This record gives sequence, structure tokens and C-alpha cells, in this order.
Amino acid sequence: MAVIAQVFLYKARDSQGSLTEGLIEAENEEIVARRLRDRGFYITSIEKEEQEKKSSNIKLPFLNRVKLSDLALFCRQFSTMINSGLSLVKSLDILTEQTENSKLREAVGNIKEKVEGGMALSTAMKEEKKIFPKLLISMIEAAEIGGLLDSTLEEMADHFESENELSQKIKSAMAYPLIISVVAVGIVIFLIMGVLPTFVEMFENMGQQLPLITRALLGLSKFLTIHWYVVPLVIFAPIISIYLYYQRESGRKKIDAFKLKVPVFGKLLTKIAVARFTRTLGILVNSGVSILEGLDIVANIISNQVIADSIREARKSISEGESIAIPLRKNGVFPMMVLQMIKVGEETGKLDEMLLKISDFYEKEVEHTVEAAVSLIEPLMIVVMGVVVGGIVAAMMLPMFDMVQGI
Repeated sequence: MAVIAQVFLYKARDSQGSLTEGLIEAENEEIVARRLRDRGFYITSIEKEEQEKKSSNIKLPFLNRVKLSDLALFCRQFSTMINSGLSLVKSLDILTEQTENSKLREAVGNIKEKVEGGMALSTAMKEEKKIFPKLLISMIEAAEIGGLLDSTLEEMADHFESENELSQKIKSAMAYPLIISVVAVGIVIFLIMGVLPTFVEMFENMGQQLPLITRALLGLSKFLTIHWYVVPLVIFAPIISIYLYYQRESGRKKIDAFKLKVPVFGKLLTKIAVARFTRTLGILVNSGVSILEGLDIVANIISNQVIADSIREARKSISEGESIAIPLRKNGVFPMMVLQMIKVGEETGKLDEMLLKISDFYEKEVEHTVEAAVSLIEPLMIVVMGVVVGGIVAAMMLPMFDMVQGI
């Protein structure tokens, strides 16, 4: 019968006499004590963690997922501790105790144990690849060779913060149109299914021909009142169908290709992809990662399948001796300005600097495009909402006007 592991709170002093404390998961106190002695600690106390404290950490997947902000904070704190002279194991030990995200804390704890056992940091992180992105792992691997772990972690913290900031700006800009859409749909459903039926009996007793728009809305109101389940079916059926189609490789390519052709939105997606592509590749090249490996990593983080395939095709062509700009030009996804600047960067030997300049430019372009799109969407949605609601109100009021004129 398997023994259930328990969590123990320990207090101990290291070889310099400094007091430290933390949590260890083990079957019993003897195992905890042995682990601490093996690490060179002088044990002060070992106590079983209270059940209430343990159970208070509720593990809900959607709450405990590792976000870009979590990774940025992890890299920033890790860099600060390494730069301050703390050992790798000690830094990981502290990060294990103070990391709030449960999944990230568990992964860091696993890495600490493996590093403590002699495994390289990048190798240990590869075994937690579901938590740590390939970009970070490759950067750590390059930093271990060059001996610049603290500066690399600082650079990755800046990168994750920049990615998170860009993502938050897009989400916050799109939140208002989304809320307006939901409110508009709710108002229309309320008017048709809640308000309009109260006028049915009065209209029927008028004994006169109702306007076409009124008759149409009355028929729709009666139908939806009886068959109310049609509303969520009409809303969610297309969404589910598109989602299932998108899971297929052929469907994903077609939908991603269509998204790039949508006015305004397509240009925005292209600019986001270019900004992410150039910044990520620039950081990798600047850290000593090869172009081929860098392109492989970048292709995996680009969400649009068409653009990702374009990068993979470029990687194949580059491995055969071509420059970066030539294969990227073939499918017409990347703007000509980007290709020209990449070509100049290759010729001058400053490809990493040129890529980072392109990313700075396109990140600002993304912000401006989002602001412009929102400024167009907001009045358009208000006009559409006004026309729909106004049409419903008119359908209810026209028979009343006819009745007043008849009197």
C-alpha cells in the first residue's frame, strides 16, 4: 500500500549559521531530516504543516495556469538573486517558497531538486517544458555556455513583460466592443421576448391590418417564446462548429489564411506576428543561439499557422544556403520594409539589432492599429444597435399611431 506524502515545515541553519525555513514534501519526519542533513543543514525544528493551511491552496487549472506575468516575475527575481551572489540551488530554493502560482512553484521545486543532484539548469527545465516555454529554455542553455545567466534572465523578464503588456493592451481595447455586443444582444432578446408579447393582445383587438415589420416581429416573438432554446443554439452552434473545424490542420490553415485577409483585423494580426517574430529572433540571435534553432523556436510560438509555416519554409531554405529575407519574401506575408531591414542587418552583421528595431516599430504600430480599429468599431456598433433597437421600438409604436389616427 502506497504511503501518502505529507508536507513538513522545517527551520534550519546552513554552514554559515544563517537561519532558513521552508516546506518539504515527504512520507515522514525521518526522511525530511535526512534530506536536510544531506544538504548540510543543522536542523532546528520540523513540524507537520497544518491541514487547514494545506487545503487552503485550491488548485483550479484555470486559476493556477502560468501566465506571462508569472514568468516575468520568476525571471526578474531569479536574475536579482543570481546577480547578488546567491548560488543556483539557494536561489531556486527561495523561489520555491515565495512563488505564488502553484504550478510554477511545483515546477521550480522539481528543478531545484534536479539541479541539486547535479543536473544542468536548462536540462532540468526541459523536463518541465509544459511550464517553461522553449524560448526561455534555449536562452538559459545559451547563457550557461556564455556564463551570463543573470543578464539573460533579466532580458527574458523584459521580454515577457513586453509580451504581457502588448497582450493586455489588445484585450483591454477589445473589451469595450465585446461588452457593447453582449449588451446589444441582451436588449434585443429582452425587447422581442419580454416586452413585445405584452402588446400582442392589444394589437390583436385593434381589428386593423398591422404593419409588415410589426407582424414579422410578433411572429418572431411568438416563435422564440415557445422555442427559446433556438437562441443559444443559433449563437453557440456556429462557434462550436468553427472551433472543431479549426482543430483540423487543413481547417486551421484556411481559417488563419482568411483572418489575414480580413480588413483592419488582418493587418493587425500580421503586425502582431511580425513584432513577436522579430523580437524573439532578435533576442535569440543576440544571445548566441543559431539562426536555424531560433527560427524553429519562433515558428512554435506564432499562433497563426500560415505565418508559422512561412517561417518553417524559410528555415528550410536557410539551411540550404539562402539568406533570411529571400524565403520570407516568397509567400508575401511579411511587409517589404521588414524584409529590407532584415537584409541590411544580414549584410552589416547586425541582424539582432535590426530585428529588435523592427519589433519596437511594429509594437507601436500594433498599439496604433488597435486604437484605430476600436475608434471605428465603437461608433459602428452604436449605429447598428440604434438601428436594431429603433426598428423594434418602431414596430411597437406604429400600430399605436395608426390607432390614434383612426380615433
